Amino acid sequence: MKIALSIWKDCISTVFDSADQLLIFEPDGTGGCKRTTIKLISTDVQGRASEMKERHIDVLICGAISRPLENLLGSLGMRVFAFVRGSVEDVWTAYQNNRLEQAIFSLPGCRGRWAGAGRNRMRGSRCPWR
Repeated sequence: MKIALSIWKDCISTVFDSADQLLIFEPDGTGGCKRTTIKLISTDVQGRASEMKERHIDVLICGAISRPLENLLGSLGMRVFAFVRGSVEDVWTAYQNNRLEQAIFSLPGCRGRWAGAGRNRMRGSRCPWR
């Protein structure tokens, strides 16, 4: 399973649609994860989704994302955790420990997006205030 974090410096990038780097975590077979940083080339929705599919990304953790891009990634079988913020290490640890729902990892205005089973939109990742 490949998990990609949309990054800028050592933090989650604020808007995935305009981000240009991914940090990809891939199990290395020894209980650890190989980390690879890649540069995204495409800026259009279709091109960006194709790049993600070509790299066999299973999960994307990112900041804000447009509905068309998130819908397209979802239709390709990717799970998207959107409207996330924080340092790469903190977000990665939270993901591994199933703690991304904590308010500290939500972009401003999106604290309630995880509240209540079955209320989450778009594969559990949309901010309900949008």
